[in-house]
Amino acid sequence: MSERQHNAHLSDEDLMRQYQSTLDAKVFELLVERYWQRGFAAATRILRDPHTAEDALQDAFVRLLRRADRYDCAQPFAVWFYVILRNTCLDLQRRQKAARRLVDRAPQRAEAASEDDEAGGLLAKLPKPDRDVLVLRIVQNMPFSEIAPTLGCSEEAARKRTQRALRRLRRILAPQMQSV
Repeated sequence: MSERQHNAHLSDEDLMRQYQSTLDAKVFELLVERYWQRGFAAATRILRDPHTAEDALQDAFVRLLRRADRYDCAQPFAVWFYVILRNTCLDLQRRQKAARRLVDRAPQRAEAASEDDEAGGLLAKLPKPDRDVLVLRIVQNMPFSEIAPTLGCSEEAARKRTQRALRRLRRILAPQMQSV
């Protein structure tokens, strides 16, 4: 019997215990396989968007990896997993809501204006790459898996560009928010 076949018969809790002691990626892959579809369905119900749900699910598994040492094997793995997934989804919703508020505060250019028209507005104060990534992510609600090829970069780079653009927009808005 191969190691994978042997591990396939283990409970989720036993798999997590084994992962904690060995950090064997193949063991963790089994947990991902077991929980991917159900986790995707749960995240989609919360977020109501399959692209965003996929992002949240990937983030939840990354959190699991980073917090593996915190898991108590005496507790059901499924409960721990779904708490992390739910919190990841809620965090993502909060970040998206905050980002939308930032963009909504920025004056939008009229539809008739050409793309080269840089007259006024907070968005116009941002460099073009920052404006582009914010429009793709927040205005068009595009997932990072689609933003990345559009910008010619990796998904992680697209995420980082979005974070940097939001930080720049916050810095521009900060003085105006203090005067309100």
